[in-house]
Amino acid sequence: MGSTAILIIGIGLLILLNSLFACMEIALVSVPRARLKRFEKEGRPGAATAIALQKDIDYFFATVQVGVTFIGTLSSAIGGAAAVGIFTPVIRFFGVEPESTLGHVLAILGVSIFIAYTNLIIGELAPKSVARRYPGRISLKFAKPFGVFSRVFRPVVLFLTASTRLVLRIIGIRLSTKTPGLTSEELRMMATELVETHQMPVNVYDMLVRVTRLSQIRVEDVMIPRHKIIAVRAESKLDPKIREKALKVFNKYHFSNYPIVDKKLENVFGVINIKDFLYHDDKYSTANLIRPTNFTARGQTLDRALESMQRTNEQLSVVVDEHGTIDGIITLEDIVEELIGEAVAAMSDSAPVEPVKPTNGVITLDGLTTTHEFNAHHSIALPSSLYYSTLAGFMLDKLGKIPSPGDYLDFEGRRFEVTQMDRNRIKELRITPLTVIQAEPPDGPENASK
Repeated sequence: MGSTAILIIGIGLLILLNSLFACMEIALVSVPRARLKRFEKEGRPGAATAIALQKDIDYFFATVQVGVTFIGTLSSAIGGAAAVGIFTPVIRFFGVEPESTLGHVLAILGVSIFIAYTNLIIGELAPKSVARRYPGRISLKFAKPFGVFSRVFRPVVLFLTASTRLVLRIIGIRLSTKTPGLTSEELRMMATELVETHQMPVNVYDMLVRVTRLSQIRVEDVMIPRHKIIAVRAESKLDPKIREKALKVFNKYHFSNYPIVDKKLENVFGVINIKDFLYHDDKYSTANLIRPTNFTARGQTLDRALESMQRTNEQLSVVVDEHGTIDGIITLEDIVEELIGEAVAAMSDSAPVEPVKPTNGVITLDGLTTTHEFNAHHSIALPSSLYYSTLAGFMLDKLGKIPSPGDYLDFEGRRFEVTQMDRNRIKELRITPLTVIQAEPPDGPENASK
């Protein structure tokens, strides 16, 4: 075997070695940490080493770069030495002497193109495509050899890392040891990819999306408003008729938890669970069955409200505004319903609220319908605000006054018109697409605010 053939074999081996580095780099980046931990629990060889390499990913990248740079430099050097011997027949075919300056230039150019093309296909693109498809298998298979390689070249890698940080400091870039967290939007995008590749069921994806949105939904968006609270009215916490009043309310509404309030709904004495009364007879002190009240501030998000309920082991929380006035109540059922949909409402004693179906595009809604409910059931997204949480509040904010029946505003291609008032409260409003209004002849005077 001639020296030229040996040099060609050497270049081929270096390209294959480069493909190994490229393959391992993409595989270790692509494989999820949770999968590697599962492999470690299963006792798969190489899992622990792969986790260690992934934890210090910057050091791993530097190690890979050392290997790739060394291989590239060595390939170029060998290719230059073998250039004339490899391309002598080709150069002579074009009538150029191999030993001439032009012959050397053409030989080096030909070898460079050949090595670059071969390395690009075999040493980079093909192994990276394989690594994207089988990141777990490849990470386990080559983790230990890479672990040995990283330990051998550790002094070189540390020197390169220190040099890199020095350059970054000179140009004014600060290095942070904290890894940026995964945002909710990025998590939903990752879940979407899993659904598209049939690695995650659609119902699991829906629940995941609901979980990530708990931090965006406020308690007033789903709470039971003040005027709809079902409570036990009592003189005080020591009212001797609390048991009798609670059972009377339970026989009518069939809920499990009720707040105990005064007649004006200004003070909350506590919360009762009707099961406590059913499990204990009349001789047991009623005051001992009343649980402390868990309060939630208006504007708080559902994830924080859920955390508070879990901490206090309560299923009901009273929502208060900044002045401490009772605004409504929120139950664990209300929060869980946001996670799994209407199934909870269907299992409960109360019937689920069905979304209003438009008639010719026109819908009529109660003014106390929350903007969260409206956005969930209709193809329009009302802006969120800390100053309102209902359609009535939205109208008051946009109109800037207490409206009268017939007042309206146009928003996002729809007309929101007040149809009924209950004193100063918007009781009912009608939402009509502007295309429907424009197709009809005008009726009535222009008394509206836009």
